[in-house]
Amino acid sequence: MLNKLRNRFPAAMKQSMVYGLSIALMKSVSLIMLPITAFYLQPEQFGQLELLTSIGIVCSILVGLGLENTLFRYAGIAANTDDDIGCHADSSSHSRSNSSASAQDNSNIIGNKKSAATILIMALVAGSIALGFGWFVAPIIIANIAVDISVGQLQTIFVVISLEGAVAIPLAWFRMQERVLTFFLATSLRTLAQAILIVLFLQLQYGVNGVLAACLIAATIQAFILSTMMLKEVGLVGNLKHCVRYLKYSLPIVGSGFIAFSLAGFDRWLLAAQSSLTDVAIYGIAAKFALATVLLVQPFGMWWLPKRFVVLKQHLGIAKAAHYIMIGIIVVMAIAVVVSFVAPFLIHWLLAPQYHQAINYVLWLVLAMAFKEISELVNIGCFYGKSTYQQLMVNFVCAFIGLTIMWAGITHWGIWAVVIALNVAYFTKAVLFYIVSQRNLPLPYDCLKLAIVIGLAISLIGLSQYVPMSWSGWSMSMVVLLVALIATIKRDLLSLNKTFPCTNG
Repeated sequence: MLNKLRNRFPAAMKQSMVYGLSIALMKSVSLIMLPITAFYLQPEQFGQLELLTSIGIVCSILVGLGLENTLFRYAGIAANTDDDIGCHADSSSHSRSNSSASAQDNSNIIGNKKSAATILIMALVAGSIALGFGWFVAPIIIANIAVDISVGQLQTIFVVISLEGAVAIPLAWFRMQERVLTFFLATSLRTLAQAILIVLFLQLQYGVNGVLAACLIAATIQAFILSTMMLKEVGLVGNLKHCVRYLKYSLPIVGSGFIAFSLAGFDRWLLAAQSSLTDVAIYGIAAKFALATVLLVQPFGMWWLPKRFVVLKQHLGIAKAAHYIMIGIIVVMAIAVVVSFVAPFLIHWLLAPQYHQAINYVLWLVLAMAFKEISELVNIGCFYGKSTYQQLMVNFVCAFIGLTIMWAGITHWGIWAVVIALNVAYFTKAVLFYIVSQRNLPLPYDCLKLAIVIGLAISLIGLSQYVPMSWSGWSMSMVVLLVALIATIKRDLLSLNKTFPCTNG
């Protein structure tokens, strides 16, 4: 019986389940904290916090230098490649090659540790430079923007962002090593500690400053512990001559992220300039609930992103990669449907009436987030080579489209201009990434199956706006979703345990 259960739940699914538990804990804590924060902060203060968060987004992109993806690309090839769906040679062949394979594995592990050490050192240096620069440039920035943000608040954000690499790189390293329990403890304990501190500081009437202080304390402790753990494993002896190669690979990723900021941060500044901080707060609430789509997909992404290049190098790697990406797309759309039914109900139930206007926008922001996640799955071909400039160009085109729509329509349509811009830009991004990636690395997708799933999901998201804001309406919608899920499984659209033919060539 236990063996059957193990077979039905492959290692990939088990790891995703642990990642899922971590994300579920973080999201549930964030969901609980949202009404608490909204209770203690006025809409104008909440809008102020949203603007500070948007500054944090763009700064974290710059300080991170794209080194997380670089770690996956250059230090992930010799990671654990055990694949319960893979093919196995006979035992005699395995015995003959065991000695040479073991020596090669040892060499790869040493090389990977040096690469990881180099990337961690680069991240720590970048954080130190960012801290010094940000601390002294904060007064200049505040003096030149017409927004109610203090110098101390901006400096606090810069300190938190300077710790980005000391947190992100060790967490990525643990994911590569498939140390899901370590990852779970590292992320969950920070989430809980930060939430406790926020509640404490809000009760002490520290307002926005208290929220920022809580984030700073939690980030500092996490960065120190994680970077120390990784340094003990990989050491401080890296290959500094490879820094130029790593930067050549990662800098276009930074450029892509910086350009993408216009679709995930600049929107708030446009609203603040053309409307009010109250509108920023309304949009921010809708965006936070829509972001649940991204967060709930992360368990799959956390398993897949570090493994994708390893899988491609395996026997039948092209077919396996296409299979996993298709599963990811189906999971994205299923989660988007569930969030579109649940989010309006939670906004109505958890938040004060002045925030209920967010219900009008959340469904379509959920759809935009689904398009965004699909684009991140199908762009594997843009990362497979030694350069990521194609990704930079696609992001530039899509950001230009999104910004144009926002800029032209925000005066007349307000928040709706931003919602429309995000959907058009992210849909275009998914299509362009699919086309470019298929040229670089053709994958055998079942396009008909994906079209059916995506079309059904978009239809259900559209219907979700007609669900009454009551327990009976929400219960009926859950029944409909359950029936749709059962039908999907019966039609074999989620073949998680697909097997691939083996050859002993």
